Amino acid sequence: MKEKLILLMLLMLSGIGYAQTVQIDPRLEKAYSLEHLQRMQKETPLILELLNYELDHSWYIAEPEMQQKIDGFEYLYYKDPETGERAGMVESIKPGKVNIAEFYYERPYDHRNFYRVGKTNTIIGFYSNKEISEMYNAMKGYSYE
Repeated sequence: MKEKLILLMLLMLSGIGYAQTVQIDPRLEKAYSLEHLQRMQKETPLILELLNYELDHSWYIAEPEMQQKIDGFEYLYYKDPETGERAGMVESIKPGKVNIAEFYYERPYDHRNFYRVGKTNTIIGFYSNKEISEMYNAMKGYSYE
């Protein structure tokens, strides 16, 4: 019993230390209030870390061979920060300055989603939730095999 109590205390302390190390990426403030982000930092740091990871690793600019399919893709829109609903169309993006927290898009569990960006012939792809989970777990060194 004493060992279980010590283990529980160590896990709680490690969780507290972990919460202090997860930083809030300021780009997330386009989708969440600072108060909400700070609460996540304290209560659910793993979710905050995953959101930070998604900002840079959950999307990509599609290869030129996708251009032949561009007419089949919906346009990419901004997300209204107040309502979370679709707002104005994204006219262009600069790969080094993309903040997906600003965009209104769907991320299905088991397949990628593609959107065209204005009239630029640029296509942005979003990895599926399953792929993001696998990529994140691999980055953290987690294995379920």
